[in-house]
Amino acid sequence: MVDLIQQRVVSAISASVELSAITILKAEAGMAPLPTIKSALARSNSNFSITDGDWRTGGYLAELQAFIDAELRWAKENRPKLVEAAQQSLKRLFPLLVSDAFTVPKDLTNTSSKEERTRFYHHEYQNKLLVGLAEFLINCARQLNERHIIVIDRAAALSGSAKNLIKLLVRLDDDARLFRFVLIDYEQRLYFPDASEVHFGRYSSQELAPSFDPDLPAEKHRQIYEASGGNPLIAEALSKCTAAGLPVVGYLDPTATVDLYLASLNTGERHSLLKSYIESDCTTPDLIAQRNYATFEPATADHLHEQMHDACLERYLAGKAPLVMLHALSVRDKYKRLELLAEPSQILQSIGLYDLWFGYFGEIFADPALRTYGSGDASVNAAFINAAFVLYSLGCGRVSVPYLDEFYKTFPKSRYTPTVLYAQSMTYGRYQQPVNLTLAEEYALRNLETIERDFRGHDKYDYIKVFAENAYAYIKAKQQKYDEALALCAEGLGKMLKAYGDERFKLHQSILIYNTSQVYELIDELPRAEKQLREAIAYDPYYGEYHNDLGNLLSKVAGREAEALEAYARAIELCPPYYEAHLNRAALRSRMGDAVGALADLDRTLVIKPNEWRAHFEKGNILMRQDRPKAALESYLAAAEISPKNPDLQSNLGLAYSELGKAHESIAHYVRALELNPRHALTHNNLAIEYFNEGRPDISLNHATVAVEIGGDPDYLLTREHIEKSLQADLATRRDRASASSAKPM
Repeated sequence: MVDLIQQRVVSAISASVELSAITILKAEAGMAPLPTIKSALARSNSNFSITDGDWRTGGYLAELQAFIDAELRWAKENRPKLVEAAQQSLKRLFPLLVSDAFTVPKDLTNTSSKEERTRFYHHEYQNKLLVGLAEFLINCARQLNERHIIVIDRAAALSGSAKNLIKLLVRLDDDARLFRFVLIDYEQRLYFPDASEVHFGRYSSQELAPSFDPDLPAEKHRQIYEASGGNPLIAEALSKCTAAGLPVVGYLDPTATVDLYLASLNTGERHSLLKSYIESDCTTPDLIAQRNYATFEPATADHLHEQMHDACLERYLAGKAPLVMLHALSVRDKYKRLELLAEPSQILQSIGLYDLWFGYFGEIFADPALRTYGSGDASVNAAFINAAFVLYSLGCGRVSVPYLDEFYKTFPKSRYTPTVLYAQSMTYGRYQQPVNLTLAEEYALRNLETIERDFRGHDKYDYIKVFAENAYAYIKAKQQKYDEALALCAEGLGKMLKAYGDERFKLHQSILIYNTSQVYELIDELPRAEKQLREAIAYDPYYGEYHNDLGNLLSKVAGREAEALEAYARAIELCPPYYEAHLNRAALRSRMGDAVGALADLDRTLVIKPNEWRAHFEKGNILMRQDRPKAALESYLAAAEISPKNPDLQSNLGLAYSELGKAHESIAHYVRALELNPRHALTHNNLAIEYFNEGRPDISLNHATVAVEIGGDPDYLLTREHIEKSLQADLATRRDRASASSAKPM
């Protein structure tokens, strides 16, 4: 296709890119806007690149991956410290990436075999990885003193991960204008907040003329143009049909004309066209090739896609290419498609890209025929069970539970049965709100009975049994039967060590030790909890969350604050941007009187997760202690936009408004806090003061009395005494006035 330029939108594109970090170009499919965009940005001083946005052909970050790879190559050679600083995000987001700049080994989650990997990442984990990646790319741009304009074709097919990366590059840019994006939307459905939109219209006949055969008569040009509607993809196809001797251009619908052209080709020609189109990852901008693909016998296309999928997956596993999933997703036989998607789905799950995974797997999960497909022991069954695992951890038990029940009834002797029953017990005992410990225990006990009956001779019998006992121990702890929970964990670890030593199934052994620590912490045996937690860390020293938990534990022990700070620092070092550790460290620093350090941690938390209401709330608390009520109010209001039903937050909003002299707003928030928690003593006390200052002592005394009755602070009694004395003095004054009035002569 020749380069065509639509002059009337050139200035609109250049102006939009100048003003907005993200420009969405709305265009009809086949309009070929790239030459026009190049013309619009020809005078820009920024680095200009064109990528494809379809994640199915370019990997989960689409062809942004090529840009990332280029920055990685430069950083490895010139600024390896940038790679080192971002290694915890890079090595997890790109698990096959190898670099000499990686200085910290992987944790057991990332080195264990598939059969042993029993940890699932929280759904927020993906955002942490992308924050780390975005900060790496921004730091590279700053070091190179470069600005980038990235044009993304087929941007409607961007993955959620890629969209989030774009948003982060814009949000974290600090107005440096390091990254600008032009997103081409052929599907008219792409949306980014604050993006500018430019509409790419149809080409005029003069603009489209270069794509026509100059030997064709002018009348034929006119017919082709009108039939194409000014769309170059259609015009080019119709020109080819005309050259092939089809005289129906302008009479039949363009699609019908192209289909008739295809009917004139022999089977070999059409097969060759199909093969080349599929080998191009179905990206050839040729309407004839597209229609040939759409109308060809599906089994042949499926076979070619399967071959391409196998080759693409092999290249990915060898670290030579991104994870291309187009060919598996394009197979029209749904059973074969599921089989091909099983391994890529496991890869996406292991990275934590759940939104992308369920973007296609949700439809599969809803298909009744696919839910019961397979032998019960096949990889396709494992894909469904893994999906159910993640769904229940996401709080979607109403989705996962029916499937797990269905699987158990359909495949009661499956090798995955213990996993299914484990998932059911944990759904009811941990993730469902409110929990149902009775039902959770029933599933846990059924699991143990099933394992004893059907898996006694299994070569991993001890591992399977201990894994199930671990769930039972969790339930016992939730039932406050701590001795039983501790015994199950200790006995389980002993069985594992006896059966496998301290190297095989090391991840699960560390989890058992960690769980023991958690139970000891629940019963306030902190020295024993610390001992077990440090043992878990010895098993898995590079798992940052263990260090965060150590910081939390040590922060409870007087005199060990410095050790807690060290543990938090280690957690932050070992993880992708880890807002929880910053949030926890902020609380400790605030308690230690280090307001500057605490605010720095809270600001870092909000960089990683802007909608973390607790960070806004704690920031407001520190600012109030610094006698900065106006700034505190801003933080409290930001928190309230996210979590409006927290009584402590509403109470503190009332206090901030009170400090600013806004009694009406103060009282409204105090009242709201009491609606949420009628026994919030501090709010009753503060509301009593506010009403008293407003000249309403009777209602003030009522709230002060409630505060004293609930208790918790001797100041509440002082508040009530002050109000009572004021009321008594007022009463005495009124009596004196009444007496003086009655003593006057008539």
